[in-house]
Formats: sequence, C-alpha cells, structure tokens
Amino acid sequence: MMKNKIITLLLVAFATISNAQNYFKAKVLDSESNESLIGATLLLQGTNNGVSTDVDGLATLKNIPNGEQIISISFIGYEEEHLSLKFPIESAKVYSILLNPSDTKIDEIIIESTRGNRTVANLPTRTEVLTEEIDEAASMEPSKISHLITHSTGIQVQTTAAGSNGAVVRIQGLNGRYTQMLKDGFPLYGGFSGSLDILQIPPLDLRQVEYVKGSASTLYGGGAIAGLINLLTKKANKDETLLHINLSHIGARDFNAFTSKRFGKWGFTNLASMHMHNPYDADEDGFSDIAQVSKFNFNPKLFYNPNKKTKLYFGATISKENRKGGSISKINNEPPSAPYFLDEQESSRLTTQFSAKYKLNDNNTLTLRNSISSFDRYINIDENILGSSTTFGGNQLNSFTELNLNINKEKQNINIGINALSDKFKEDNFIPHSLRNQEYQTLGLYVNHLWDVTDKFALESGLRTDKVDASTLNTENGGQSFVLPKISALYKLTPELSIRLGGGMGYRMPTIFNEEAEPYGYRNVQRIDFSNLVAEESYGTNIDFKYQSTFGLDNVLLSLNQMFFYNVIDNPITLNENVIDKLFYEQTNDYDSLFSKGFESQVKLTVGKFTWFFGYTYTDAYLENGKNKNPLTLTPKHSIKGDLLFVEENKWRIGWDYDYKSGQFLNNGSITESLFTTGVIVERTINNFVIFLNAENFTDVRQSNVGNVLTDGSPQFTEVWAPLDGYFFNAGLKIKL
Repeated sequence: MMKNKIITLLLVAFATISNAQNYFKAKVLDSESNESLIGATLLLQGTNNGVSTDVDGLATLKNIPNGEQIISISFIGYEEEHLSLKFPIESAKVYSILLNPSDTKIDEIIIESTRGNRTVANLPTRTEVLTEEIDEAASMEPSKISHLITHSTGIQVQTTAAGSNGAVVRIQGLNGRYTQMLKDGFPLYGGFSGSLDILQIPPLDLRQVEYVKGSASTLYGGGAIAGLINLLTKKANKDETLLHINLSHIGARDFNAFTSKRFGKWGFTNLASMHMHNPYDADEDGFSDIAQVSKFNFNPKLFYNPNKKTKLYFGATISKENRKGGSISKINNEPPSAPYFLDEQESSRLTTQFSAKYKLNDNNTLTLRNSISSFDRYINIDENILGSSTTFGGNQLNSFTELNLNINKEKQNINIGINALSDKFKEDNFIPHSLRNQEYQTLGLYVNHLWDVTDKFALESGLRTDKVDASTLNTENGGQSFVLPKISALYKLTPELSIRLGGGMGYRMPTIFNEEAEPYGYRNVQRIDFSNLVAEESYGTNIDFKYQSTFGLDNVLLSLNQMFFYNVIDNPITLNENVIDKLFYEQTNDYDSLFSKGFESQVKLTVGKFTWFFGYTYTDAYLENGKNKNPLTLTPKHSIKGDLLFVEENKWRIGWDYDYKSGQFLNNGSITESLFTTGVIVERTINNFVIFLNAENFTDVRQSNVGNVLTDGSPQFTEVWAPLDGYFFNAGLKIKL
C-alpha cells in the first residue's frame, strides 16, 4: 500500500515538472526587409534565461514555467518587443517576430566625407565620428579644436613653435603636412595657415567630426596621405540660441554666441566668438609658455530651400588674430632686458562657401559647390637684443569648385565628379628679389562606387586622376599627373562582428610651408625648385575588426575595435638645415622611403549612465636608408588615451580623461621621458543654465619640470614634446535660450 502511494506521488511530481518546462520557438525578422536577424536575443523577463537567434533568425527558449510569462525580444538598432503569453502553449508552433528599426539606431550617423550617404555601420571605408564629445570639448577649450580632435586614437596635436604655440595634427605618426582638414567638405585650410588652423577654429558650431585614417587622396585630392578630418557645422534645423562664457586661471577669457533660426523656406545660423589670453609663464623663466592672444571669429550661414528638389547654402568665415610670444617684458612693451625674444604674428581669414543641390529624380542628385579663401599672415621675430630679426608675410588665396553627380540606388551608390583647385601664395616684398611666390592649379576627375553586394558584404571602389601645374618665380613642374585608386570592403560575419579592409594611394606637392620651417619664421628658407623636386607619393592599407553588442540588456553597449595600418611614402622631402643661411628642401637617395605602421585598439563600454573609453596606439614611424632606420622625431611609439563619463540627462555631466605617451626621439638622438596627464570636468544643468568647471593636467606635467625649455637661451628652436602650460583650470557658464 505504501509502495503504491510513493509511486503515485512520484508520477504526479514528474507530470508537474514536465508540464512546467515549456518551449517557445520564434523567428526574428526585420519588419521592413523581412530579413532574418542573426543574434537577436529572446529573454524570459525577470530571469537570466535567454537565447540568441541562429543564422536563420531562429531560436528556441526552453525551461519556461507554466502561467502568464513575458518574453522580451531585442536586437541592436531595433525597438524591443514584449510578448505576453500564457503557458503551456503549442510547442511546435514557430512565432514570427517583426522588429522595427529604432529611431535612435546605433551607428545611424550619416557620413558626409565619402559623399555616399551611408551610415558608419554600412560604410566600407573605415570612418570614425565624434558627436557627443563636441559639447564636452567646447567646455574644455572653447576657442580651438586641438583638444577635441585628439579624442580619437592615433591622433596627436604637435606644437611646432614654442614662441607662437603653433600646432599641427599628426595621424598615425606622420607629419602634420600629410593631414588634410576640411570644413563641410571644403578644403579651406593648410599651406601658410597650417600651423594656426586648429588654434583658430572654435568648436561651438560643430555638430560632427569625421576621421578617415590612411590615404584619402582619392576622395579630395592631394594632401590626405595620412588621412583627413572633416568638420561639419550645424544646420538651421531648429531655433536655438547658446551663450557661452569661459574664464581660466592662466588668463583665458572667452565670449561666444551661437544662434540658429528657421523661418519657412529660409534658415540662418551664426557663431560669433571672441578669445583673449594673457601671456602665461608657467616656469617663471621670463618667457611665455602660452602666448598672448586676441582673436575673434564670425561665421554666418544662410540656407534656402525653395522647393523639395532644391537646397541652397551660403556661408562665410571672418576671423582676425594677434599673437605674441617670447619674453614677457617684450610682450608687455617694457624696456628691453634679458631674456630677449619676441615672436609676433598677425593673421586674418576671409572665406566664402556656396552649395546648390538639385534633385533630378528619386535617384539622381546634382551638386555644385564653391569656396574662396583669402588668408593673410605676418610674422616678425626679434631674435636678440643685437637686432637680429626675421620678417615674413604674405597672402594665400585658394579657390575650390566642384560639380558632383550622385546616383543613389537601393544597392548601389555612384559618385562622379570634377573639381578644380587653385592655390596661390604671394609673399610681401619685405626683402626685394627674394620672393617665394608659388602657385598650384589642380584639375581632378573622380568616380566612387558603393555596392551592397549582399546583406553581409559591401564593396567601395574609387578612382581619381589629378593634373597639377605648379610654379614658382623661376621654375615650374610642367604638369604632373596622378592616378589614385582605392578599394575598401566590409564583411559582416554577424550583426555584432564586422571586418573592414581597405587601401589607397596619395600624393602631396612640394611647398615651403612645412612644420620644419615654422621655427625659422621662414627666414632663409629657399623657394621650391621644381626642376629638382617632385611630389611625395604614398600607398597604404589598413584592416579593421569591430565587435558591438548589448548582450540583450537594457542600457548596456560594448564596442571593441582593432585596426592595423601600414603606410609608405616615396620621395620624402626633408629640409636641409646644414647651412643656416640657405635652408632648402631636398629629395635625396639618403632616404629610400618613409614608413608608418602599427595598430590601434579601442574599447568603449556603456553601462547605464556610465561610459568608459580606452584606446591604445602602437606606432613605428621611420625614414629608411638601406637597412638603417631613422625614427621620426616627436612620435611616441606607445600612447594611451581614454576617459570615464557619467551623464544624467539635463542634470549632471562628470568626466575624467587620461593620456599617456612613451618617450619620443629628438633631433639630437636622445629620448624624452614618458608622460601621463589627466583631468576632470564637471557640468551641472539647472533649467536653461549649464555651469561647468574643468581641471586640466592637474598632475602639473610640464616640459620644464624635467629640463630647460629654452634652446640657446631662446624658445625659437625648442622641440616641444610635453605640455608647456602645466596645470590649469577654467570655469564658465552656458545659457540655452
């Protein structure tokens, strides 16, 4: 009798357990394309019981108890779905789940540099984008973009002259002259203005910063051997007014106002900014570590869309700057005394931009663009009390015109274009019969093809041909032609994991405006001799692996990125400094080629309100002479940068950033000490007011802490490898109206 009862109880228990272990089968599809979503997550709400869909979008969720249960279905870039079901259900049935693309889709940022109207996730050309970081960087440095653009790995801002604090952007270890900078796709910068550009561009009207690392000359012509940076400004999409006030304890004062208005078919934006900085002597040696600066910018833009097919845009930039660095007594116009040195510079810029876009039909769009830029710069360097001085100045006049046809189909995008670029430099006649006027006329034809071969594989190919006529007063190149192919491929192994592989060729014409000549103030730098100099030409490649996942969790996102790069520059041009009275550029057999190779590793993790970024770059850059390698100076082999950010919307924004650089080679063959700098920023939002406090380099890392900053008693030829200003903090107020 007892035995029968036990058997009965066991049977009941077994039946109960069996009934409680239910199954749910589903196929997850994109609601628009009806394509299977690989790696979508099914999760039994309130538990850790989850499963991912296979290559056919199928998944079976097991061990589901009886009763009312909620199953969540999620996938990166799609709105999450919730199903409420009462178990047991028919186990054999396969439920079709349609997920809708999210309005806040991850990587739904349209890239404009490649003209292909593709998102970051679907573009074969490896492109990095900054958006949210712009506002934070504007609080740190509201007068310039030097801090903003270093948010990406492999990017270094290198000071070219300690007196004026001039600086250039270096990508993947290559000199600043190999980086091309654009604004809204217009090549407005470089040449005579190259060492001042990033110091004169305020970030407050920017909405997006795009990086294309590696040879990008196929996209915009010569100069982008190391890569390009495209600064995209805000459009008149909404009514907005922002006032920005900033003060620092080392003498900086900024007053900025940005406004955006939309009225019917018209729109208007404008940024007015003023920056003033007192000379600052961090190490109290009598020389300024930060120059005295007074600067203003005025950037109005007018938008007009008369109908659905036509979009017109007119823009302008007006800026003026005075900069003085060197002896504090000289800057303050006090009686001459030791130490004695003054680097005084004046510059002004006037640019215009025009764009007309007309939609021929649903697939074809024609765009005509033009920009004109006039840049004046005057340099006067008083080198010593005996009266030795350098005076140099001139005007650089650039014009750029482009006609582009964009053919955009469901699976393909074709860009066909022709552009003409004129670059004329005319030197002021301070020293008769020694003018270094130079002129470049470039005509380019290009075609770029984007092809979504399958849902997983995309291919991008391009071809540009440029013809460049270059001349100085006594020489000309007779017209040099370049054929620049490029190819990039994207393969999505899964929705979370993708691989990019790309490569291309580039070139750069010889010019006197290189960072090696900046410390001399171009004194005794000889004009370009086109009978002996030809363009530097390059080829390079990179491969990139990216993994991104939410693991089926809300408010969690992990991104991993690993890139390897390899660049070679043939016919490298160097400045021969052996005879101080006759400095000339040369291409010799002493150096076969210039190499830059290495890798970048990035980790970005968002958990709730916290975001952590870590980036490491290994760079091996050198000039090769036979079997000998001469490392490029001021290029750290190892660098780390990152930040930790806490954001509570409309309330708090707290960030901590850090930066490490290993030792760098100097011209004398010595290696500097390694560097570690760090800083914090705190923002508090109260209604329409944002109060911010930023402490930068609070460990007070300075070049003067480990040695004399002055070279032969002067800052003129000091190689800057560490911060000059040391610790500083700034605070300010943003008012949103």
